Formats: sequence, structure tokens, C-alpha cells
Amino acid sequence: MDARVITWFLGPMVLLAMIVNGARWFGARRLDAFASRARRRAALASLVGALLAYAVVLGGVDRAGASASDEGAVAHPAVPALAAVAGIVVAALFERWTPRVTPQGGRREAALDIRRGTESVRLTRYYVGGLVLCAVGLVVGWATSGPGGRTGMRTWEGVVVMTTGAYPGRAYILATVGALLLLVAATWMALRAVDARPAIVDDSDLDRALRLGARIRVLRWSASGTLVTAAGLCLTIGPSLNDVTQRLRGAVAMAGRADAPVAPGDWMQNLAFALTALGVVALVLALVAVLWDAPVVPRSRGAARSSASASSVSPAGGGAR
Repeated sequence: MDARVITWFLGPMVLLAMIVNGARWFGARRLDAFASRARRRAALASLVGALLAYAVVLGGVDRAGASASDEGAVAHPAVPALAAVAGIVVAALFERWTPRVTPQGGRREAALDIRRGTESVRLTRYYVGGLVLCAVGLVVGWATSGPGGRTGMRTWEGVVVMTTGAYPGRAYILATVGALLLLVAATWMALRAVDARPAIVDDSDLDRALRLGARIRVLRWSASGTLVTAAGLCLTIGPSLNDVTQRLRGAVAMAGRADAPVAPGDWMQNLAFALTALGVVALVLALVAVLWDAPVVPRSRGAARSSASASSVSPAGGGAR
């Protein structure tokens, strides 16, 4: 597909995400050592994941002697999904270095409701919606591809018109589906790693914030990966089908015929417009997903108790105020 669909979007998106997350980090309130270490590692995971994901994007662009913003640059439809997998892997690896605490009094049982409120339902819906839209784009690309599976084609009463640029047809279906399945598997494994992290049973608020933040760091990549993949498919197929339709009408007219499909009853052109609109919506939702804010990390309960005890003692050590 046309590489400009993803390179014009992902470059500024990654840069914006890094700036926003950096501003959140430096502008956040000071925390105790444990909570601050957890927040610092979370920010580092987001930064490393963003850099690695963008490196995958740049490596997946076939410039054909041109830059990524030129007409000759093409990218495989699976590139955004593979970039998201890279970000998810980084997030999962950083889970291995999550700060651990030993429960006070030697208690090791987990509270039954410790994970309540950590589902991030809306990001999960974006992720699933992106998968559904990818399926729609792949089906349309397969059904409208020409010989060889790398171009789009439309026929009408013996008149055949084909696309002139990159087109995600049958030749790209298997690899794209494989990349999406890899994305689903990586998401599942990363979320299981988050669920398996030892619970901070002595501080449920801190545990909930860190656990939800970890899930969001995974689902950001999952949702944005599927949505950008869907957007790339839709914004390549839609305009291509519209262009083919216009040229088909011209070819039929040149043949001296007047029976070419015309709007608004031309279902193929209506499908092209619908896919283009859905592609734009997918890009907007992808931006929302990648900038999704994680919950504020609170001070650990032990540090809060120590601070309260210190503030209740007079400077002369004369007891409670």
C-alpha cells in the first residue's frame, strides 16, 4: 500500500506521544522511592517501545529509490501490526523488571478484588474494532484484486480497468493476517504477564494504578496497531476503487456506450467512499489510543504513613500536634 498513509501519520504520532509522555513524567508530582521507580520504568518502556516501533516502520518501507513521502514509496499492509508487536514485546519485557515489594507481616495471599477496575474497556473496544475493520479491508482487497493480487481491478461488460499504484490485494492477504494473528497473540501474552505480576496486597490503590497503567501500555499498541493497519487498508483501497470507477466510466464512454454504472447507485463507488471515511475515523481513533493517559501513580501507603508520622511530631520531639 502507499507508504505515505502510515509514514505521514506514524512519524508525527510517535513524536507527539513521546513529547506528551515526557511532559507528563517531568510535570508529575514527586513520589517516594518505590512509586517513583515504578513510574520511571513505565515511562522508559513507553519511550523504548515507541522508538523500536518506528524503526520497524521505517525498515518496512520499500522506497524504490524514493523517500517515504514520495509517490514511489510503498509499504506492506502488515507493517503497522508488526510495529505494534514490537511495542507490545517491549512492554511485556519491562514487566519482568517491575518493582516488587514484600508484604508486611509476611502475608503473601492476594486480595480477591485487587484487580477490580483494571480492565480498560474502551481501549479494548478500539482494539477489537480495529481487528474487525482490518477484516473488512482484507475481504474487499481480496475481492477486488486483479491478476497477481497486487493491483485492484474492476470490470464492466467486457471493459477492464486496473489500478496503477500499490494495492493490498490477494498477494498480501496471508502475510497481513499472519501479522494480525501475531499481534493478537502478543497482546494476550502481554496482558497475562500483567495479570501475573505479584499483587501489592498492602497497598491496593498503588497496585491498581500500576496494573492498569501496565495494561494501558499494552493496549495502546494493540489498538493503534490494528487501527493504523485498518486505516492503511481503507485509505489505499477506497481512493483506488474510486479512481478505477472514474476511469471505467471514461473507458465505457469512449467505447460509445452509455450503460456504465453511475452514482448514486454505483455500489462499488459507494463502498470506496465508505472505506475512505472509515480509514479517516480509524486514524483519529489510533491517535486517541496512542495518547491514552495512564492513571496517576499514587504514593505508596508505607511512604504516606511515614510522612504522616513525621508531620505529627514536633521539631523538638514533643509528641503529637
